Amino acid sequence: MSRMMLWTLAGALLVGCGQIEDDVSSQRSAIADPGATWTAFANPYGDGRPNPTEGISGFVSHNTSGGSTHVALHVHGLPAGREFGSHVHALPCNVNAAGGHYRNDPAGPATPDNEIWLDFTANDAGNGNSHAVAAFLIRPNGAHAVAIHDHGTDPATGAAGPKLACVDVNFDE
Repeated sequence: MSRMMLWTLAGALLVGCGQIEDDVSSQRSAIADPGATWTAFANPYGDGRPNPTEGISGFVSHNTSGGSTHVALHVHGLPAGREFGSHVHALPCNVNAAGGHYRNDPAGPATPDNEIWLDFTANDAGNGNSHAVAAFLIRPNGAHAVAIHDHGTDPATGAAGPKLACVDVNFDE
């Protein structure tokens, strides 16, 4: 699928989604800037091995509805067949490499019920897609980025290895 077709599809999915605020519902939708620059972190392993996400591109879309947060990740330019962990992070990419994972309950555990996990495996063309629905709304100014990690997330610890790449996302839109 061409990049233009993906943007058209993403735009079509978000048509008509604006912000509605009343006593019954609240809904927001946004798509990251299509020209958003991904940061591929230098020397993520600390031993000089190359970063497998060099050349990454793509976007993140998100919306809120009925007290839930929906986040979708679409990336290109990755090694085929490789699994990656991915999460919504608390800080922008250029601040402490996006900091830690965003947690609905900051003192709570690193679980998919308390964080937003977007793990994926790149297909044969090096494209990866993921979608997560969290049963909570992100606090204003609480999350600022999506980071890609070295491997899938360990369900017992929430760890997914070194951060490889990151894109800033305005979750307050």
